[in-house]
Amino acid sequence: MIVLAKLNALEILQYEKAIMSRADSIKILYQELKTGILSLTDIQEQVDMNKKQVLDLHKKMYNYWQGKNGKWYSYLPKEGVEPPKGKQIESVNEEKLNSKIIEYYVIEESRKKQEKTCPTFLEVYYMWRSIKDLELDDNSIYKFNTDCKRFFVGTDFAEMPINQINENTIKVFMLETIKRLELCKETTRKFFSYIKNVIRYARIEKIITDNPVEFLEPKDFTKHCGEIEVSDCDKYYTDTELAIILKALHGYYRENPLYMPPYAIELAMYTGMRVSELSTLKWSDINDICISINKSAKHNRLKNEFSVGKTKTKKSRAYPVDGQINHLLARIKRVQEEHGILCEWIFTDGNGSYTHARNITDCMTRLCRENKLNGGGITKLRKTTSSDLQAKGTPKSVVASMLGHTTEVNEKYYTYDTSNLAEKKKIIQERNAKFKNLAHTG
Repeated sequence: MIVLAKLNALEILQYEKAIMSRADSIKILYQELKTGILSLTDIQEQVDMNKKQVLDLHKKMYNYWQGKNGKWYSYLPKEGVEPPKGKQIESVNEEKLNSKIIEYYVIEESRKKQEKTCPTFLEVYYMWRSIKDLELDDNSIYKFNTDCKRFFVGTDFAEMPINQINENTIKVFMLETIKRLELCKETTRKFFSYIKNVIRYARIEKIITDNPVEFLEPKDFTKHCGEIEVSDCDKYYTDTELAIILKALHGYYRENPLYMPPYAIELAMYTGMRVSELSTLKWSDINDICISINKSAKHNRLKNEFSVGKTKTKKSRAYPVDGQINHLLARIKRVQEEHGILCEWIFTDGNGSYTHARNITDCMTRLCRENKLNGGGITKLRKTTSSDLQAKGTPKSVVASMLGHTTEVNEKYYTYDTSNLAEKKKIIQERNAKFKNLAHTG
């Protein structure tokens, strides 16, 4: 046995590159034989020449010898071990040993080439999105885009060839991201679903064969999420806080009576309407008996376009009016008439159009900040209205009908709203009566 001297890194690299080049030539020649481009007679000489070159180069890198037992031995590359040693192989004769060596390099060359050409996770993500986006509206596309930037763009995981991703790779990335971004359980579930869908797409398209998410579930990750405990009293405004809000609103009226968002907030206190419904409310939607809630403001965040469409549930509903609501509407109309800005929209922007929902939300955020109230915005007012009505003994199905949302499945399918508009009006009168007193307190 001739023991080779240890090679330096440059020599190893040069030999490996030369071997892989010959191995690639062997593979291409056999592919041409298989497809009928060339015959065995045409390629045999070239194949034999390339095999000889592979073996000659291999023997310059790795020890190659026949043992005392008559068997033939050599080494193949092994991670962490430098030539001339590596992973030892043996065969009963030299020809079979040579075949093992040739086969290894041909397979290894194919594997390395696949790694170089295999798309990255992010590239496959965009392939999946090209189909997924056909199912989505523009706002959902916008959300997917922001989530992609938040979770994937700029990460090592996103730039990794997708065929190199395994279960542990996903676990590490998920757990590190959950910790880094302090994700809640709901967001973590969404985050995991993105990875799962991309892997599924890659398998359908035969980009990969293994399924690295096969044994992973959202609960493997959600248990690592930190949840902020929110007490019930933080989910709605107390009477004391409502008094503070009313007082602050009247301060805004005095500062700028033409600024419409505070009026919208006050109506939200009385009705629990969604901010998008308040924004597009028209005078023609009001009569002596009720408010017809039949449309909603829409903001296409992808195109940054504003429009008016159907309500969130795609259904219209009637909300009874009482003296408190009528008084507020009368105040609004009087101010607009005095300043010549009266138009079809109740909460006008002063230029013949409606006030955008974002402006109403921003006003509520500012009010809470200035008065040191916990946030929650118009949605929190909506929850407060629901809580007040239920505290008065109003059936949940009635509250759901008035606020335009659903109760839980049992109530949705087995409980019905049998009350008429007059009965609802009585409920609203009783509930809103407290605001007369609250306006003078706080």
